[in-house]
Amino acid sequence: MKQFEFACGGASFTCAYADVQRLTLDVQGANRNVNLRISDISRSMLGNVPDLLLDLLEIAAYIYCADQRASRGSEKLTLAGSSWRRSMHFTIPVRYPEIWSGAELNSALHETLSFLSDDSYHFSFVAAADPFVEKMAYFDGLLDGVVEADEIALFSGGIDSFAGAVETIVDHGRKVVLVGHHSAPKVFSIQKELIAKLGEAGHANSLFYVSVNITNTGVEAIESTQRSRSFLYASLAFVVARMFGKNAITFFENGIVSFNLPIARDVLGSRATRTTHPKVIRGFERIFSLLAGERIDVRTPYIWLTKKEVVERILDNSFGHLLPRTVSCAHPRSWTTSVRHCGACSQCIDRRFAVLAADAGDLEPATDYAIDLLTGDRSLDEKIRMPVAYVKFCQTILDSGKTQFMVNNPQVASALNYFPDLSCDLALDQIWDMHHRHAAGILSVLEGGLRQYSSALARNTLPPGSLLSLCFSRTHIEAPPLEDYDRQLGEFMDRLAQPVCEFAVDLDAKRIWFRGDYYLDGANFRLVAALIENHRSAKARLVEVPFTRTVKLAEKLEIDEDSLRQQVNRLRNEVANRLAVDQGIVFQINDFIENRQREGYRLAPALREVTRADLSRADH
Repeated sequence: MKQFEFACGGASFTCAYADVQRLTLDVQGANRNVNLRISDISRSMLGNVPDLLLDLLEIAAYIYCADQRASRGSEKLTLAGSSWRRSMHFTIPVRYPEIWSGAELNSALHETLSFLSDDSYHFSFVAAADPFVEKMAYFDGLLDGVVEADEIALFSGGIDSFAGAVETIVDHGRKVVLVGHHSAPKVFSIQKELIAKLGEAGHANSLFYVSVNITNTGVEAIESTQRSRSFLYASLAFVVARMFGKNAITFFENGIVSFNLPIARDVLGSRATRTTHPKVIRGFERIFSLLAGERIDVRTPYIWLTKKEVVERILDNSFGHLLPRTVSCAHPRSWTTSVRHCGACSQCIDRRFAVLAADAGDLEPATDYAIDLLTGDRSLDEKIRMPVAYVKFCQTILDSGKTQFMVNNPQVASALNYFPDLSCDLALDQIWDMHHRHAAGILSVLEGGLRQYSSALARNTLPPGSLLSLCFSRTHIEAPPLEDYDRQLGEFMDRLAQPVCEFAVDLDAKRIWFRGDYYLDGANFRLVAALIENHRSAKARLVEVPFTRTVKLAEKLEIDEDSLRQQVNRLRNEVANRLAVDQGIVFQINDFIENRQREGYRLAPALREVTRADLSRADH
């Protein structure tokens, strides 16, 4: 795992690691290399921004810019988990170090960002030695007067956020503040154009647009994955919400992207985004609620919709004519005045499938894409695997039932406990049903393409590198292999064939460590430590691991039996969710801490205790 240390705002480096890469970040002063600007806010609203939230803005900006400056390195499958994961150490001066250093807030930041980015985050918050700039320095184009709004929502200029804006204003008759972050002028232009079109349609008084620009200054971004970006977006929206006196923000993001199951086995870890994953959303709520001192809700009203169904929301509200004005492409540098979708990135592929599945292809011509989804030649496209793997993924879903879907996609387990109003079983039903609808929509597009281009396929006149040719010129769909891919995948799958949960005990730090730099501490450490001696002794003597009776374990931990049961259940869920994502290990209820009626608790016999050094070697 690569080690990075970021000294922010004039702070000193503190890490003792020999192989750490050190970088400085600053939002102010002569050494400023992070740009932070929020535009078009009412002057009177600045009084609603406490200094604690200015800390949040700066912290989020540092994390976002650091993410772009710390390279993950090789994309080789064999290096997944080592070169891709990073250990990110931050020293950040803040106005309220005692709040930011609090155990609960620091834990919430570490857990949420580590899951979001699939990295390991560590923070040291210190009191600033130098005076901070005034809050006015971060805000441009201050407006006079007071603006009122019902909702605060993120706005990217893509299909989902545009659909959400339209539905909020037109269907629900509510006033909305749209917070749009942009790191490139072309993205800013898209957002402004859509806002202007909504205003021209008679809705100028129902929307208010806040533009935010946060970028690295004077240095080139070297890492494009930007997994931490949704923390920045959510933090910006939360700060704006507090300006308007609101206690909720909204992400309009379809459920397929929110869960973002890997479409192929080589799409792992940091390459499968979790920007609006349910666990991340609950983490944001926890962080913001601690800062606000009251409950803050982060809403995701499109969590159970496919992208096709989101497109249909735009059509239902009679705004289909603006569909081609929205942009989803992840590569703005490739845009031209007439073509703003590369057609090769996952966002373009997902979008085009959704538009065609919603029968809206006549509103958005194929010429809007540099590569046509169905007939474009992808022979020279380095991402030729992606659209074919996308189709294969959907075909597999339609060919399997719910149980097999869960087996094929253990990452689903990491989301099941993060729907407060649903049991795990009901959440799984919803997830399965949505993905089944999504898969059916994708296959319907292929069937339509087959009918439309049947003659060309029969005459073999379509490019051999087109999606239709790749899918229908053989008896089954098969993604073209990467260089040395078969050997890489074989070795990788061998390592995952029978995953074993390994852990290490650090008595000095009072932590239980797992692979991926994940650990248990506090009450969870004490619970595992109370069971470890029986586990060690039995393993050494090659005998059955004995149980510790419930009453004895509760006494040892100095808690009552009901509290013990609750703690065990929470710990089981936490470990199961994390290891399902980190290591592909799917735990059943007794696979970490086993409970047997009238006998008590024990660490599951299949667990394997190793040294911390062994865990580190496994990660590298």
